[in-house]
Parts: sequence; C-alpha cells; structure tokens
Amino acid sequence: MNPVPAGSRLLVVDDDCLLRGMAARTLRHAGFDIVEADSGEQALSVFEATPFDLVLLDVLMAGIDGFETCRRLRRLPGGARVPVLMLTGLNDTESIDRAYEAGATDFITKPIQWVLLAHRVRYGLRSAAAADAMRRSGDSLARAQRMAHMGNWELRVGGQMGCSEELARIFGAPAEAMQCASADAFLERVRDFDRERVRQARERLQNEGMPYQLVFQVERFDGVARTVFEQAAPVRDVHGRQVAAEGITQDITDRVEAERQIRHLALHDTLTGLPNRDFFLELAAPALEQARRSDSLCAVLQLDIDRFKSVNDAIGHEGGDRVLRVIAERLQAGTRGADLTAIGRHGGHVEVLARLGANAFTVMLVDLDRAEHAAGAAQRLLQAVAEPIHLAGRDVQVTASIGISLFPRDAREPAELVRFAEQALYEAKRTGRARHRFFDETMNAEASARLAREADLRRAIGNGELRLHLQPKVDAASRRIVGAEALVRWQHPERGLVPPVDFIPLAEETGLILPLTDWVLEEACSLLAGWARDGLPLVPVAVNVATPCFMSDDLVDMLSARIARHGLQPGQLMLEVTETLLMSDIDRAVARLEALRARGFRLSLDDFGTGFSSLGYLKRFPIDELKIDRSFVRDVQHGGKDGALVASIITLGRMLDLKVVAEGVETDAQAAALMAQGCQLHQGFLYARPMPAAQFRELLAQRLPVPLPLEVA
Repeated sequence: MNPVPAGSRLLVVDDDCLLRGMAARTLRHAGFDIVEADSGEQALSVFEATPFDLVLLDVLMAGIDGFETCRRLRRLPGGARVPVLMLTGLNDTESIDRAYEAGATDFITKPIQWVLLAHRVRYGLRSAAAADAMRRSGDSLARAQRMAHMGNWELRVGGQMGCSEELARIFGAPAEAMQCASADAFLERVRDFDRERVRQARERLQNEGMPYQLVFQVERFDGVARTVFEQAAPVRDVHGRQVAAEGITQDITDRVEAERQIRHLALHDTLTGLPNRDFFLELAAPALEQARRSDSLCAVLQLDIDRFKSVNDAIGHEGGDRVLRVIAERLQAGTRGADLTAIGRHGGHVEVLARLGANAFTVMLVDLDRAEHAAGAAQRLLQAVAEPIHLAGRDVQVTASIGISLFPRDAREPAELVRFAEQALYEAKRTGRARHRFFDETMNAEASARLAREADLRRAIGNGELRLHLQPKVDAASRRIVGAEALVRWQHPERGLVPPVDFIPLAEETGLILPLTDWVLEEACSLLAGWARDGLPLVPVAVNVATPCFMSDDLVDMLSARIARHGLQPGQLMLEVTETLLMSDIDRAVARLEALRARGFRLSLDDFGTGFSSLGYLKRFPIDELKIDRSFVRDVQHGGKDGALVASIITLGRMLDLKVVAEGVETDAQAAALMAQGCQLHQGFLYARPMPAAQFRELLAQRLPVPLPLEVA
C-alpha cells in the first residue's frame, strides 16, 4: 500500500493546552502540517474556513464537548468524509458507542502512547484514502454504466437479486422494487416470446454453472418495450463451489433500431420502400432452395414501364416518381397471394416484389402448377399498371412489358433467372410492348445439349477420366502443410482438363453427384492409405459432401466401412458441408453431424458467412472447423466491412473452440491481415494452387515448409 503523504493537514482540538501541545509536537515531528484549536467552537470555525485531511478531537472540553463538535462537523461542507479520531479517557463501552454515533471514525484512549500516535493517524489517513478510492471507483463504475446503459446484478442462493442503480433505470423501476428484486420478478419483465429462453438459460446457469449470452426484449415498468443484451457467469468460492451468479444487462434498443434502419436503407429502394436488387436476390435464394427440395416450379417476372422517359418529360421527375410509387402499390395489391410466397418478412409485410431499376420491377412466383399460371399473373399485373393514374388534376396512363423466366427450366440461380427474365422483357418490348413473353432460347437445342453433357459426364465417371487434385491447408506461421482439400477435375479426351465449375452443377442436377462424390471419397482414402504405407505425414484430407450424399441414410455406415477397409482412422478424413445444406433440415442435419462425430470423423463448415444460419443454430452444429469464404478474404487487408466480418468469424471460432481456416488467400497483405487477427490456417494461391496428387505427395515427402510462391508444374 502506498504511504500517506507526510504533509497531510491535521486539526488537533483539545482544551488542555499541555496535551494539545504534546500531540501537535509529536505529529509535526512525524511530518504532518498541524493546526490547533482549544475548543469545539474554534474547531468548527477553523474547519469551515479551510479543509483538513484528519481531525484529532478530544471528548471532554469546556463549551460544546467532542461528541457535539463531531456531530456539527459532519454537517459542514467537506466534513462528511474526513476521518475523525476521538481522544478520550473514558475507556468504557458507552462512551465508545457515543463516539461512533456522533460520527467518529476511530478513538484513542488516554493516557496517549505518543510513540504510536503518528502510526494511528497514518492508519486513519490510509483508511480514509482507501474508502475514498473505493467511492471514486464506484462512482466511475456508475457513470460508465449510465453511459453504456448497462446495469449489473447478482443472483444469490434463494433467488434474491442485488441490482445496480443503472439496472433499475433500464427497467424504469422504482427504487423499492429493485431493493426487493427476485429472479422470478425479473423474469416477469421479459416479453412472452423470449421468457422461456431466458428462464432456461438462468436455470442452466444456477444448476450447471453454464454461462450465457442472450439478446431479448423486456417490458419496462412504464410499459415501454426495450431490447437488452445480457451476459452472465457463475461465482465460485476458493473451493470451486458455485455460491452465486452475476451478470450484466445492457439496453441495446437504440443500437438495434439503428442497425435495423441501416439494413433497411441498404436493402430497400428509397422511393418505393421495396427491396432492391441485392435484397431480392437474398430473399429469392431460400425460396429456390425450397423449390429444389420440393421439385416445384417457380417464375421470375421482370416488369418495365414502357416509354417512361416520355412520362418524365411530360410531368417532370417529381411527377414521374409519384407515378412509380402508385405503380409499386398496385403491383403489391394486384398480385394474388396464391401466386406469391412469403420468402421474406419485414415489418409484418410479405416482400416478394422488388424495384431493380429506374422503372423496372421484379416479382417472384413460387409453387406454380403450370407455366400458364405465371402468364396469368403477368396479365393481371399489366392490367393493374394500365389503369389511369390521377395526378395533379390530370390522368396519366402508362403501359408495361413483362419478361418471364422459369425455374428450373431456364436457370437455377436467382441472378440468372433475373437476367433471363430481362432478356424476355426485351423481346416483349421488341414485339410491340404492353405484353408478356417467356424466355425461350432455343429450348430444344439446350435440352439436347444438356442430355449430351450428362451422357459425357456419366461416361467420364465410369471410364477413369476423373482426376483428384489437392490444395494444401497451411499453417501460415510455420508455412507447413497441416491438411489438404480434395478437388475433382475432369480430364476430357477432347476438351482437356475441365474445371469443376463446368460439370459439378450438371452432376447435381442429374443425380450424378452421388457416384462422383463416391469416387472422390474412395480416391482420398486410397491416397491416405498410400501415405501411411510409405511413412509420409498423415495430414487430414477434406472432401466436400453434397446435399444428396449428406442426407443419404447409409452415409455414416458407408464412410465407416470405407475407412476400415483402407486401414485408416476416421479423424484422417475431414467432411466439408455448407451452411445452406445444414439449414435445409436442421434437426436431421444435427443428428447426422452428431452421428459422424460419434464415429470419429472431423467436420468442417465450408463457405462460412455466405449462408443463412444464426448463431443459435451454429451452437447446435457439432463441427470442428469454420472456413471463411474467399469473398470476405479478398479485401480483408483493407479493413472495412470485410475486415470486420472476418474478425468476427475468427473471434466466434475462438469462443466456440473451433479451428478457423481462411480460403482464397492470394497475397502477402491478406495473409498478414489474417494472422494479425489470429487466423493462421490458410488455403489459397499464395501457398499453392490445387495440384495433382503425385505432386502433393512430393511436398509431403520433403517434410519442409511450403516455399513462396509455389508454382505448379
């Protein structure tokens, strides 16, 4: 503990001049600055004029005694916290009690032991300094909590809670309510739809000592709903026994609302309030995924106002904007609910309509029985647009043209469906406007070409035309290979080496993905077994598992049998799955992952950040590794949104005890930025391009760090 400065200013009060003088000399000799007073009245006058660090006060004095002097001193400015040592020869319990009741900090009995007096004074000053520091710390904490809108609480055995003042403010609670707060009373303020989730988290905390972090809504005592973030953990004694639980609760309503508004502005057209192109594509993706699983027909309608430039020229841009708003309202109301799907909800409204251009709108139709239903919907939209618009005392009449593309006939991805609908729209305008047209780019020829490609790929799988390439996963700190991803290539007899982007989608569409994945798994296990026989390092090999393979009921037994046949350990094979795959059927996916984990297989979540899983679901997935999608890594060295997202994923992986691998690392700057954020497992062209299995084997045999750059022969 730091010593109290010797120059502390003391007031010595005693009507006995001899004792007062001896005390003053002793304390001056010890280095203190002393002011003397011979009565209580003089002491109060002196104290009111100038501050003191400590008062040494005799009890029995002429005039007002020490007890009354102490009481009055405590009421003076600066007197509430100054330490007061009472000098008394009345060494009895009653006098001591009176001294403390009057406000004394401590007492010293007469006859005074002069050798110890300075030590007693220093102790009193140190105690006062420590108490003052604690008060300042408490005040600082209270100010910080007020600024952060964060309160703290402690949940004791028996359900009683201790709550900070800021927690009371967050709940708009009166002081008396917080003084008798209980866990049950707190839970009653949680909104109905969040209450069970919070209750379960509290129970796990108290019964199992499991910490938690939750975001939920509460209803204040004044009826106002607020969003809070709460984090809690157990409190344990020196023996490790849980004796309480403590946590913080922060009001994040303003932040949540700001984020909602920012997201709304980023994803919506400011003129009409409809989703913009990016949001439409985001909303369309899960709808198409659902259509894939249910084998249903979807349509994208691209609507464009005919000759809209002439409308702007006639009534001005402000009038043109009003026309667009009216048309947006008509499109929302004019399409029957049976034609559309609730592919996204925001503010309670179904969003299936988007504004993708200056005077262009797009609609998604799902679960259609026939293509004619899309034509009927398009015709109703055209009629709704053609109704006169009453604007500033005049009627404005416009027409529109519509292009239609069909899923899965024309395309299977949202962006392609929009592009093909736009091409059909151009054809509708070219042939006279105010009509609709389907996209049909030599459909028979395309179907024939697709059948030919399917037969070609089927032959390739059976005739040994596939090649397995491997891309290393590297520890960026040591530049040593710690794993590899298996990637398939097609050695076409005429086209040469065909990249997977040219045949994997075809394999998925035609069902050939099952034998293709089976070939990759067999080849990967054969390589691992060969490395083991030759004494090479056995780094795990990752294989991408497509949806049909993952959902196959015999996947776990098939993999276990294959591993046993090659004499391998399950942990040598890493199975990579995507967020989209897992989200298609969460309960079934979790059960399948747990079964694979129970058999010893390692699991990786590929392309993390591009799917639609929430953190709540992520906690359920028993995985070993997260792979950061290359789209985020591309600009990670520049910070910004990509840098923030990558940092969040790395932190999330660390908190969930997962390995984190960055894909698509191509530059030193990217690698340095990733390592600075704590991610040193990398995969990308900076270290090695995908290479034939024989070349990867040579790298393993060298047992050396990966050179930079690594060129593929």
